[in-house]
Amino acid sequence: MVSDLRPEDKRRLKDREWRLSHFYKIRDKEGKLIRFVKNAAQEDFEKKKHNRNIILKSRQLGFTTLEIITMLDDALFTKNYIGLLIAQDLQTAVDIFGNKVELAWNNFPLKDIYEVNRDSARQMKFDFGDKTFSSVVVDSSGRAGTFNRLHITEFAQVAKKYSDKAREILEGSIPAVPLTGRVDIESTAAGSEGRFYDMFWSAFDNGEPSTPAHWKAHFYNWQWDFEQLNRITPEAIKDFIKSKDYRLFEDYQKQHRLSEKEITHYYYQWLSLEKNWASLKQEYPTTAYEAFEASGTKLFDSIILSKFELREGEHKGDWIYYEQPKLGHYYTLGADVAEGVGQDSSACSIWDFTPTKPRVVAIYRNNRIAPDLFAYEIKDGAEKYGMSFVAVERNNHGHSTISNLKKIYPNHLIYVDEKEQFGWQTNLVNKPKMFYDFNTAVNNELIDVCSKELVSEMRRYDRENLDIRVFNDEATAHWDLLTAAVIGFQMKDIRPEVKPTGGSYTPGWVSKRWNKQNKK
Repeated sequence: MVSDLRPEDKRRLKDREWRLSHFYKIRDKEGKLIRFVKNAAQEDFEKKKHNRNIILKSRQLGFTTLEIITMLDDALFTKNYIGLLIAQDLQTAVDIFGNKVELAWNNFPLKDIYEVNRDSARQMKFDFGDKTFSSVVVDSSGRAGTFNRLHITEFAQVAKKYSDKAREILEGSIPAVPLTGRVDIESTAAGSEGRFYDMFWSAFDNGEPSTPAHWKAHFYNWQWDFEQLNRITPEAIKDFIKSKDYRLFEDYQKQHRLSEKEITHYYYQWLSLEKNWASLKQEYPTTAYEAFEASGTKLFDSIILSKFELREGEHKGDWIYYEQPKLGHYYTLGADVAEGVGQDSSACSIWDFTPTKPRVVAIYRNNRIAPDLFAYEIKDGAEKYGMSFVAVERNNHGHSTISNLKKIYPNHLIYVDEKEQFGWQTNLVNKPKMFYDFNTAVNNELIDVCSKELVSEMRRYDRENLDIRVFNDEATAHWDLLTAAVIGFQMKDIRPEVKPTGGSYTPGWVSKRWNKQNKK
């Protein structure tokens, strides 16, 4: 009994880290029964975890094992605690419960002090003897009730194969965990689409969460697997460097600044996957962007994008300013309009076309603002940057934005198309031309983009998206900033004639089309 323990042992029992490193057994990669000790990736996550976490990872880093052991410990030493782990399918749930939960419990040194209820094949319910209980459940779907902790493993596979099940998990199970509790979603990548893909990049782009309800993104690549890296011998390194295969990896090693030990390990993983490059990047990614490259062909070259010098900028509300407006400079504002219901974002990208190398100087993004109110944000941004020439995409909800903008902003500074309609019309005919025009400027290093949020969207944009014009309400992250930037970049051929006025300046110019009309 616990009451019979020595005082120093009772103090140790209160120390969670001591319990984790002394009470629990797992099987290592060779199947040997060993004492659980957190590895580097697990240790790092434990230090940085938030109330809501989404983890993109390389294979075999042991996050499911970490979650099972810590969840079991929480249940054994916290009364009225319920932890639920959701696996991608029932067979996986059975395997996890048997090979991890039952294994750890069967080797737990103090199990005699607990009464265990095993009514379910995938649940352990611990009776503390005072009418309080705690439990650990492993299943392939959520259950009714309230949970203190929820872990969803390999969610990308669930979202890819079973979209309805993914929706049920997100809409049913996650709300059952209070904000004081914890939800962790972890997975390797499964292509550049789906709920996991959207949720990870949304959290990644938002940065450090400001509330318990916001998700925090974590990425752990294969370089965190120190156990496997340390198995690479000097002889193995020499043999690989001398081999013909090394030439296939030499540029990759330089690009990612990998040591000889690391690139040799990476080579062995390539061999283990039968030299399948797509599988290698998905299962053992070096960067978060690379993890999702298995599906689709990216429009923008990742090496070119890596040359941009990214900055945090000055955050004010939903605006991020990278440069303050400068007297006499010509600015354009491209805007992409969304419905404002928490899915797509309404976005602005402001360009400065006066320098030799045009650059993005400000961005705006908000997925809750109504289209008519978005007009006021466009007006504020455009006025701040020298009465910018504004191009608003008029597809769908853009009509409401443009209608309001015409009432509050000089109409001659709003883009009008050849049919004398206000706003930019994106369609399947001009969309590829717009994006390839922008891509050519990127590839030739003719423009500068310092926004990490915009570059993040560029890294993820597939060529196949050029053929998509219909909104997908199943997705939660799209290409709003990129679309706004591409539209703004299309205004590059409209040149102003800036006329200083006293201590300020106002543009005394109109577009070529308006000039032509005024000459009639």
